Amino acid sequence: MKKQKRNPEKFEFFNQFSAKHKLDDPLALHDFLETIRRSLESTKNNDTLIYGKRTELLFAYIVRALGSVLLLKQEDTGDIYSVNEVIAPDFRLILKDSSQLLVEVKNFHQKKSNEKFSIKKEYYNKLEKYAQLNNVGLKLAIYFSSWNQWVMLSIDAFEEQGDSFTIDLPTALIMSEMSIIGDMMLGTTPDLEIHFLTNEEEANEIDHDGQANFIFRDLKIYCGGKEIVDECEKGMAFQLIQFGTWIEKESVPVLKDKKLIAIKLTFSPEDHTAENFSIIGSLSSIISKMNREYTVKDGKVTSVDIDIPSFIFTVFLNESYKTQYLPLWRFVIQRNSNYKTQNRS
Repeated sequence: MKKQKRNPEKFEFFNQFSAKHKLDDPLALHDFLETIRRSLESTKNNDTLIYGKRTELLFAYIVRALGSVLLLKQEDTGDIYSVNEVIAPDFRLILKDSSQLLVEVKNFHQKKSNEKFSIKKEYYNKLEKYAQLNNVGLKLAIYFSSWNQWVMLSIDAFEEQGDSFTIDLPTALIMSEMSIIGDMMLGTTPDLEIHFLTNEEEANEIDHDGQANFIFRDLKIYCGGKEIVDECEKGMAFQLIQFGTWIEKESVPVLKDKKLIAIKLTFSPEDHTAENFSIIGSLSSIISKMNREYTVKDGKVTSVDIDIPSFIFTVFLNESYKTQYLPLWRFVIQRNSNYKTQNRS
């Protein structure tokens, strides 16, 4: 999916300028630029707005990376004239079957594990009215940032509580429809290992303080005890190690003749029940963790978007691609439409 060229500076700024200023006013341009400067200064200091915008752009990046959407358009830009009170959702999606969706994106950072996401009925009803006027379905895409989990939900997944619709994370995961945009769970064989190697002739002994000079010369990656020699699969494994859910179990030196020739890092699932298989994360979570590496530093957002091609994740989506050294399982998780009925009975 390629971004189509636009020139928003030419038209949108001019529209804003001409709506409030006379074109022949010599002071108008200065006043307009000063208004924009104050607005940007205010926005830069508004953490809620910044995290919200980052989450919107993260969702757009995920949609592009998952490759199940023909067209993605920001919907909530430009003026709206309506006889009804409406709010335009963040995005319009056209799927591969030519059906359309409107999606409102929300960031939710839980302070307590049992805290529920909520959205005001009045706000949602305005989104819904806009969707009805467009004869298009509406979904809520919610990023539970504390857990690095995305869900996409219809309103019937929510409970009504007073003036709000609410939902907890377990219910949201069960009722999620992220598979609509191509999301899936990935699994492989534990453990994943990275070996940092040096040349034996450059290797040094570890001194009494537990230190040794180490010159990095090569890198090898292993899956289930077997070396991955295919370069594409090594790249896939490295992404899973970096951005998957497995944890670093150990970091050990490898010695030969008392000299440090390698450092081995081992990554394992926290809860490992199956002998040769374990889930390492959803693609949306893996992409989100990668995005965080480039946009957040010390808990502060430093950028709201990234300039990394989204197609780097395409290989995980190619069902015809058969890995030789990195066993890969793909699971498409469907919404459990009967869950709420079963839960209430």
